[in-house]
Amino acid sequence: MTPSATAHTRFLPSHTFYERHATTLGETSPGETSPARILDALVALDMRDDKVIDTLMRVREAPTRLMQRLQGGEARAPFGLSTFTPLERSERELSFGLAGRFWRPDFGLVEVADTDAFLALARTDIAKLVLRYRVDEAGAQASRLVTETFVYCPSWSTQALMTPYWLAIRAASGWIRRRTLASVARTLATGRVGAG
Repeated sequence: MTPSATAHTRFLPSHTFYERHATTLGETSPGETSPARILDALVALDMRDDKVIDTLMRVREAPTRLMQRLQGGEARAPFGLSTFTPLERSERELSFGLAGRFWRPDFGLVEVADTDAFLALARTDIAKLVLRYRVDEAGAQASRLVTETFVYCPSWSTQALMTPYWLAIRAASGWIRRRTLASVARTLATGRVGAG
């Protein structure tokens, strides 16, 4: 999806790329769908437990694993939500940040300690990404869980490198987001999350 004029996040000055997916929770299940409970289910979720997501991520990580084997380096932890820097959790929103050269085989990640460090990071050779989950009301017994991805490219060269990568991963990225939302819905329907 191209940049949205209405969507924004306070953690980026603007965004070059934007993606949004949503699902409605509580329509077919009587389970509680309070914002806290939904966000708790999201935080507890290990996206790599989903075989499709894990397969897609293994394909994406294959070049890095190969380089690590050839160079005898230490294996890096699998990419997941724990790779991101938690930025903020409010009553209805949860935001995570990531910075790097995502188009590189190893993602070119830059370590970001906390929210202040993410906001202060001002390098022109890297892209910054914010992954936001938001819970909206969708009727008396339902809530809508929205996931948004914002990518900020601070320079023309960064945007030129990020654009073909973004176009190449859009289908897989959207699939991962939709399956994540479906996993949260299943978790809530089975009542496996404690009250928030």
